[in-house]
Amino acid sequence: MASPHDTPQTPPAPEVLAAELASVLRTGVTVDSCRSAAALMTLAVVAAKSASNESNDLAVGAANLVREACARVDDVNSGPTAVLLGVAPGYRGRPLKDRRREAAEALFIQPETLRKDREPLLIEAVADEIYAMDSAYRLRHRHRNEAERQPLESRLRVDWLAQHRSYRRIWSPVTALRNDLLVLIEYLSETRDAGQVPRAADAVDEGEQPVSDATWLNLTDRCANLTFRLAQFTGELDRFVTREGGLWLLADAEAETRAADTMFRLVYHFPFGEANNSWARSLLARTPSGELAELIALLGADPDWDMMRRVWLEWGWEYVEHEDPLSRSALEGALMAEVADDVPPPAFQAVAPEEPSTECGRWLAASEEFIALIDDDWYRVADWYRKTRGPMPEGT
Repeated sequence: MASPHDTPQTPPAPEVLAAELASVLRTGVTVDSCRSAAALMTLAVVAAKSASNESNDLAVGAANLVREACARVDDVNSGPTAVLLGVAPGYRGRPLKDRRREAAEALFIQPETLRKDREPLLIEAVADEIYAMDSAYRLRHRHRNEAERQPLESRLRVDWLAQHRSYRRIWSPVTALRNDLLVLIEYLSETRDAGQVPRAADAVDEGEQPVSDATWLNLTDRCANLTFRLAQFTGELDRFVTREGGLWLLADAEAETRAADTMFRLVYHFPFGEANNSWARSLLARTPSGELAELIALLGADPDWDMMRRVWLEWGWEYVEHEDPLSRSALEGALMAEVADDVPPPAFQAVAPEEPSTECGRWLAASEEFIALIDDDWYRVADWYRKTRGPMPEGT
């Protein structure tokens, strides 16, 4: 059976649901009887409660939904409505006559009064609760379902292109940070293999071998790049929180949760606190054009630069000493891979080292998950746009 999310459709009205419940009253609400309840089986909330879109699983979800609705009407799991519909514990398969009698006793009325007067009202109440539960579910997930049906103009007026442009303002410095960090790790790995320490000749302890002047220049340059990207990243994140309230509006609920989680980890596993991040942002704000070369000139004259550079190097050095620097994500190659015009973009999957043991390794794992997450979501959203795009005019 097709999922109710496969195609746009109008949810069944409460009176339609009530008619279906009345039609299964003789046998009671069971998984078997729910298979024939066509309207009930198409509810979005039933699909959400089901293990799959297969009819048996949907029928289980529908039966559970009716049980929950009865509990809402009765305020208990074994109330008269649940007894009447056969979903109360111990009433499955009981004859309708017996269920009516015991439901009437719970309501302090005669069985005949129940059958003629109260029974339709109880069934309508259950149908109303089912419709309300489905409506609440559709409201919570409308920005995703409506976007898939009408990506350019959803009911929430979500502009997915604008949303992802906002995310890319964070994605871009995170990607640059990750790439610069991988280059720094490569330099530090070469330094370790040469039996050297990542310090200049005038800063080594007795018995230590410093790096060459050229290597020290490379290390310093990469730390300056990282500081530049740190200022960009934390600045864009602050603006995102101010502008968007920090709301990650993606194609599904799991992606939104993962985005918030990875962003927390990207900040948490940095070797710096907010004071250091603020220092980097303030320094970048003092540059005339916000360019890297201008920031490097300011760093050379700033008394805090030596400390920042040392922390960057210690952060990367810990990774080199305790983890395998060659354990790269498959994402690294995928980012550079050529994709043919007739082949869909790759679905990037982060393959970071399992359970990184260092803060630097944990940050790298979080960065690769974030990069993959935003890319995957964009390709899904962009596909909606492509499907809605009309044919190109001739000659273009």
